[in-house]
Amino acid sequence: MISYFSWEQRKVSDIANRYDNLRIPVAANLRIPGVTPYYGANGIQDYVDGFTHEGEFVLVAEDGANDLKNYPVKCVNGRIWVNNHAHVLQSKPEMADNKFLAYSISQADIEALLVGGGRSKLNAEVMMSIELVMPSLPEQIAIGRCMTRLDYLITLHQRDYKLILKCLIYYLGTA
Repeated sequence: MISYFSWEQRKVSDIANRYDNLRIPVAANLRIPGVTPYYGANGIQDYVDGFTHEGEFVLVAEDGANDLKNYPVKCVNGRIWVNNHAHVLQSKPEMADNKFLAYSISQADIEALLVGGGRSKLNAEVMMSIELVMPSLPEQIAIGRCMTRLDYLITLHQRDYKLILKCLIYYLGTA
């Protein structure tokens, strides 16, 4: 049973470090093909040789997000290459769990914090000042695992749905 009385309000800067300084943008025609995911604001843009970050990180769109209501936030693990359109966070191990951090940021009202005209931007300082309600670390880990499993199940069901839809279209087209 989770006790909500032990949850505390914390700024992102209190519970995570930012590693934007390691990002390297590379134009599409200059990328060397490889196996490393190349991340931008909306997720994987390409696969390249090399990496800018290694470990578990939370990527948050900086500018160029394709959905301002469901703002792009993703927990990733391994070797990755991140361009300058995504912020790179890593939770402080004694303070937060990356999976829970990603979920918490994804639930924040990011749209109200964006600046700019046609291409909205989430400034680093603004992102780091977002206040989140955080449970104890063991509770974060448990919730993060649960959310990861749920995301996995949703992905599986979406794939099944697309396969069924393709089969139906094929069947109706040949009938």
